[in-house]
Amino acid sequence: MNKRTRLVVSLLFIVLIILAVAITRFYLNAENNPDINGGNESIEKILDTNEDGYSIFSDESGSCGISESGRILAVPEWESLAFTGDNICIASKKINGTEKYGCVDFEGNVIVPLIYSSIEQKTAAGQIFYLAESKADESCVIYNESFVPCFGNSWKSCTFSGDELTVVNDSGKYVYNISEKGNLFKSANLSGKIADCPYEINVYSRVLLSKLNSGMIEKMAEFTENYVAYAFGGDDAALKNTGVDLRRFTAVFPNSSEILRKSLKSIPEIHIYNVGSEDGTASFDVSVSAEAVILYTTEEGNTERFTDTIKGSVRFRGSYETGLEAVSGSFEPQTPDYPQEETTAQVNQQIGE
Repeated sequence: MNKRTRLVVSLLFIVLIILAVAITRFYLNAENNPDINGGNESIEKILDTNEDGYSIFSDESGSCGISESGRILAVPEWESLAFTGDNICIASKKINGTEKYGCVDFEGNVIVPLIYSSIEQKTAAGQIFYLAESKADESCVIYNESFVPCFGNSWKSCTFSGDELTVVNDSGKYVYNISEKGNLFKSANLSGKIADCPYEINVYSRVLLSKLNSGMIEKMAEFTENYVAYAFGGDDAALKNTGVDLRRFTAVFPNSSEILRKSLKSIPEIHIYNVGSEDGTASFDVSVSAEAVILYTTEEGNTERFTDTIKGSVRFRGSYETGLEAVSGSFEPQTPDYPQEETTAQVNQQIGE
């Protein structure tokens, strides 16, 4: 190797060393300075660090982000961040001038949409829940520790007390016992109206409630309202919309041509019962006690009126896994028990003549 060749090799070696040093410095700086390959974001202050080494930080503007060992994972674009379980943070951001809350993962991906006015942690019977409330529509949603909704709907109010959870919506109030084994349906109390006649449904049977959820009970109540309205008034539009076989749902006193009008006066009682089924499918009866006013024509052609209490029953089949369907509905008796017409002799005897 001549002198010139040795010089070239030496220069190349020096260049390689310089490049190696430069590359090393670049990665060291990148690790300690998130501005490199990370836009203009920078860590101004560490606000919180969890046990796994992830940190919530703020930048110069006060916006919050998430980092790990000085490396930015989620850019600082949030008004606030707070660690929860399962690598999730409660996050807030101003949307149209109003601070909204939701959840993001450690890379800033939205897990729970930012639509809530607040998200608060609740503890009951050793279990962690999150109560998300929205002032816009006065509703709330309950999430478990992994931010999976505990119910398939929102509520008007949600209250934790000891080991009990009470949820309320426009239809009624539902109470659950909370334990490590799961949430046990304890009671259901609904109210509604049929033709301006108020009614209440109260369910306390643990056996029955173990087969139901709030949605099933509300579906039973709504269908029963429509059926009773049809049975007295004849309007079957609401029933047709459910797709049931109308031939299996009979009206009140369907074959009594002498009746001029039948109207509902009150609903003294409505109860839900668990009934057996030959094929093993869960079945339920909604029993309705209805006070009816009947206007009819007598054999003599007179128009008379009487009040009687008749019993209705609506059969349902299904479960919360398979869905619930209405099977049949009828009222008993099929013909009215008309009052006995008093003869002239009976009237005279009553007045002492």
